[in-house]
Amino acid sequence: MKKYILTLFFIFFIITAQASEYHYKGKSAYIHRNYEKAREMFLKDIQISDEGDSYYFLGEIEKNDKNYDLSLEYFKKAVSAKKISRKLLVNSYWNIIIFYEQKGDYQNYIKYSRDFWQKTGERSAKQKIDSLINKLMWSDSQEAVDKYNEGISLLKKNDQDNAVMAFSQAINIDSNFLAPRFELGLISYKKGNYSEAARQFSIITERIPFYAEVQLLLGRINFSNKNYAPAAKNFDAALTYGFIDKKTEYDTILKRGICYYHTGDYENAEEDISLVADSSQNDLEPHLLLSAIYIKKGDFESALKYLAKAEKISPDNSSIIFQTGSIYYHKNDARFVKYFDKLFDIENQNPKNYESYIKAFKIIMNYHYQRQNYQRSFEIAQKNLSVVTQDYESILIAGRSATYLGKNEEAVSFFKKISIVESKDKLLYTKALGLSGKKNEALNILRTLRGSSAYLEAKEDKILKTYIDELEEIIKESNKQSQTNTTGM
Repeated sequence: MKKYILTLFFIFFIITAQASEYHYKGKSAYIHRNYEKAREMFLKDIQISDEGDSYYFLGEIEKNDKNYDLSLEYFKKAVSAKKISRKLLVNSYWNIIIFYEQKGDYQNYIKYSRDFWQKTGERSAKQKIDSLINKLMWSDSQEAVDKYNEGISLLKKNDQDNAVMAFSQAINIDSNFLAPRFELGLISYKKGNYSEAARQFSIITERIPFYAEVQLLLGRINFSNKNYAPAAKNFDAALTYGFIDKKTEYDTILKRGICYYHTGDYENAEEDISLVADSSQNDLEPHLLLSAIYIKKGDFESALKYLAKAEKISPDNSSIIFQTGSIYYHKNDARFVKYFDKLFDIENQNPKNYESYIKAFKIIMNYHYQRQNYQRSFEIAQKNLSVVTQDYESILIAGRSATYLGKNEEAVSFFKKISIVESKDKLLYTKALGLSGKKNEALNILRTLRGSSAYLEAKEDKILKTYIDELEEIIKESNKQSQTNTTGM
């Protein structure tokens, strides 16, 4: 094994040395203007190494030969190489930017200027973009420009109404003048008139799709209006072309991910939101969103992983507790009880949100009743009925639980609210009636059950048996009386 590793190292050393030799010979030939020899050496170098400097020189050689498309490809490879000197990296970017500027391909011009700024911090790249956007926003009409400047002066004096009039007049003079549209959009945005702001910003982004700041504003408007598909495109453009700080970048990526989620594009949503979650461990929202995505995809284990992270950030967050409990319930895992019980204890004092979780509360209510935790099932049923007053299931469990707890008056009041279907519930109702002093009503119910299996079952209950015995005696006496009356006739 040791010998194998040494052999590999030796081969790597030879290749590296050979690549360095090709690059050195190519550079020497280039300096002496022997471009054919230089091209030959640099091409050999890039076959065995990812040397950015060699790509740069190949780009310059092809540019000198007026092979501009091939030259561009080499400069692109130079800026994406793992290793390149800073000076040649900067030169490569400027070559790319100037090439696209001359072609009028402004989108690639902006894209590579942004990459240039991100990799090197060169502010001059941003300044060139600002200059281009200002040029595209401007007008050749001096009359329109004068009206625009008048509007800016009025804004500085806080005379917004007349400023709006001046900007509108500037547009009337030159409808292609975008600078006053930006001002009108910004005024509307600040006043909360988002539909008008969106109208003005949309005109700008149609003509200058790489104006990242406007794309970002338009994206926020579309996002707040739940227009998720166009918002995703706005945010994508802002991220592609924008010179934005890290906080704004992560916020925009998160919002784009949310847009993807709402449009059913779960793969892109997962990619965006995972990036934000990994970069911001204490931010609750991306963890919740990722759990929602995994639930949609049926990947419950991954959903639980992110819910656990979210729970550490916010232990008493009802949404987290509900989602976690719901997954465990779906998996038939008894851990759902702990989460739904905790959810009830939190939301018990919050009538606004309580109804949102009513399904969970009915599940946990039934769970406790089935395990004879009657005090807990009664408590949950009562709370359910304070919010959803006519819920049959909660009324029934309240009546049943109250009977077992000896709260017979309360049990009767609950049973009276519903039409009782099952015989076992009729027997519970009968017992509650009898024990609360309403024996005649209890006997009437038992009379309807005579001859049924429930009636036989009731005889096994000590309390109900006394009522049955009394009922049978009443029926017996009634039958005797009927026979006597018949004989007398």
